[in-house]
Amino acid sequence: MNRKPISRRTAVVVATAVIAALGVGTAAFVAYQESDEGNAAVGGTAEMHLTFDADFSVDTNLAGGAEDLFYGKVTALKGQKDLGVGPETQYAVAVQRVFKGDVTGTVVVNQLGGTDEEGVLVLPEDDHLLQVGKRYLFATNYNEEQRFNTLIPVHGDQPIPDTEAGAPGVPDSDGNGQATMSDRWVAAVRDQADLSTAPPEPEPTEEPEEDPTPEASPTPGS
Repeated sequence: MNRKPISRRTAVVVATAVIAALGVGTAAFVAYQESDEGNAAVGGTAEMHLTFDADFSVDTNLAGGAEDLFYGKVTALKGQKDLGVGPETQYAVAVQRVFKGDVTGTVVVNQLGGTDEEGVLVLPEDDHLLQVGKRYLFATNYNEEQRFNTLIPVHGDQPIPDTEAGAPGVPDSDGNGQATMSDRWVAAVRDQADLSTAPPEPEPTEEPEEDPTPEASPTPGS
């Protein structure tokens, strides 16, 4: 199927506080959506583009940016909300292995993306909505107000059918002679980047209200 030329482009300014609600403190501030207006009335798709201060395609950055990093299975679709950024979709996930954090049992995972009021499927870049029955590596941050774990967009949900599958080029963290997906994320947490620090803001320079009066020079012999 050939995609029609994009005819609708909506700019969306995303404030820091809104991005913080997604659980990503290192996000930049602007996103935009593109969609085919001709298809919008009957559905269609739109992409949300986000820019981050950190490259979350790097494992150590993803581990450093997440409060919880775990492996689990999506067991059910829970619903959808719009918290100010666009549609977000919630799922029940059975936790099967924890690499970082303290999640246990079944948790609600929230994903940026879903169907908006016009029936348009809005997705962040190349991300896809989670699928019930599939297993993923989840990188999330807890939203205390909503009581769910929000995925880091795009890179925070990675399909992994089996954590013991081979992972070439990854250090053998458990020393069993085989590098696996588990070893990959154990190493990522061990070497995680510290994304909590930022360069200090420069101190404001205050101009004196008036030129200071120079002190009198001491006279000879005084």
